[in-house]
Amino acid sequence: MRLFAVILAVVSLSSSGCALFGYRLPDEPPGLVSDSRALELVRSVTPAQQGFAAWRDYIPAYEASLKYALRKPPTETCFSRPWLRLTWGQLALTLQDLIATLPYADANPDILAARFAWFRIQPGTLLTGYYEPLLRCSLTPRPDYPYPLYALPPEAAQGAPMPSRDQIDHGGALAGRGLEIAWCDNPTDVFFLHVQGSGRMVLPDGSFRNVLYAGTNKQPYASVGRVLVNEGWASKDEMSMQKIRELFAAHPERVRGWLAQNPKYIFFRLADDGPIGSMGAKLTPYVSVASDRSFIPSGLPMALVARLPEAPGLEPVVLHGMITAQDTGTMDGNHLDLFTGYGEAAAARAGTMRDRAAVYVPISRRALGL
Repeated sequence: MRLFAVILAVVSLSSSGCALFGYRLPDEPPGLVSDSRALELVRSVTPAQQGFAAWRDYIPAYEASLKYALRKPPTETCFSRPWLRLTWGQLALTLQDLIATLPYADANPDILAARFAWFRIQPGTLLTGYYEPLLRCSLTPRPDYPYPLYALPPEAAQGAPMPSRDQIDHGGALAGRGLEIAWCDNPTDVFFLHVQGSGRMVLPDGSFRNVLYAGTNKQPYASVGRVLVNEGWASKDEMSMQKIRELFAAHPERVRGWLAQNPKYIFFRLADDGPIGSMGAKLTPYVSVASDRSFIPSGLPMALVARLPEAPGLEPVVLHGMITAQDTGTMDGNHLDLFTGYGEAAAARAGTMRDRAAVYVPISRRALGL
């Protein structure tokens, strides 16, 4: 589960009509786009930008979204705008038709415009990124791995009041109860695990385990990035995950005070695979996004036109790709968080991704009775 966007509230953003390496986001109202615009859109999608060899490579992600949609009451509304009302049954039918159509899109992408009506989501979609962090951890306590990760306490699941982050990290509020699931060697890495919601651990023997979100202490969330900006340690334009790491390394004596201003705490569980989004599916890099479920329901297929920033080994690019909502977090409204995968490049790209994007929803003409 994607929990928090550390940077979002504290950075400046380009406008929805900004030029992206010579590409200007279309200035379109929300709602159904024209047939010519739909053709232009589907012809621009480039699966290779998302690491795929062909359109059919999107199918596993959409199959996971379909499984989720099929578990919902088919007549219940999942998406409602003045220009489109969609039930879970219509969403499931759309995903079924999309899965059936994708194998033919390489030879003829126009088929996606013929079989689907395309709707522009409200302009000005905020796009940020998140990734799967790597931590060095041990499953048994060791002097060189002093920072614990905790399982969800039983009383938290029952709604009992829980201690704050500072009380847990520095007051020993959960110590001695056997709730530790692993111990890590770097407190900053633990912080970013809390930010991302899930991660991958490398153990002393070189093996790997996944660590996934299990719950929170239900206390209020405060952005550490905002704290640092408000205290004058960085400007809004400078703030990023990389800047937070830099400041934590340069001022270790201040880290406790900075973190204490965010009382929210995350609990974890061990797993053999991951990362897993809030809808229970394994996330696909550059395809899975986290969304505000009240604005974009889980499982919804979308097309995305967005600027992806430069990262080590990765050139900046205007992405024309297909995505689907498979996770959630603290984002509100017209905001998507793009999962960038695992590794240093994924972390670097996610840490500086903050721009406006154009988002479109394909709905099966069959589902609409057209």
